[in-house]
Amino acid sequence: MKVLLLLLATVALASVQSEGWCRCAAFVTYEHSEIMVYESDEIQIDNCVDDAKQCKNACVNQMNTESNNGDLWYLDASGQTIGQQICTYLADRWFFFLHNHRVYGYYEICGGAWQYTGIASQQMLCCNGGKQEHCVTA
Repeated sequence: MKVLLLLLATVALASVQSEGWCRCAAFVTYEHSEIMVYESDEIQIDNCVDDAKQCKNACVNQMNTESNNGDLWYLDASGQTIGQQICTYLADRWFFFLHNHRVYGYYEICGGAWQYTGIASQQMLCCNGGKQEHCVTA
């Protein structure tokens, strides 16, 4: 029994010290839920325990670079706006309408809880039938 416990402890310690991974994503917030509207490619980090700052910084840099610091009307290399990419992503998942929502950046380390990066879109996002449109506020 002691050998089994020692083996399990060794495996647990090895998995904690192994190379880590980081996910970056964008979400819109509702009163009681969050909806993922974008997810980037996984980022490798040194380990899952000590590299929260490395993960957060990598996600902030990636999202700011890809969106021109959160500009939903910024055109990507294909000539499509960041907001339209999000509206298309949502429409592909049968979510066609979204009105007056900021898009917030989050990061996740090795399958843990999503954590807010501190960044948000410059504008509110509005999708009408899967198409980005300018938001009208009352």
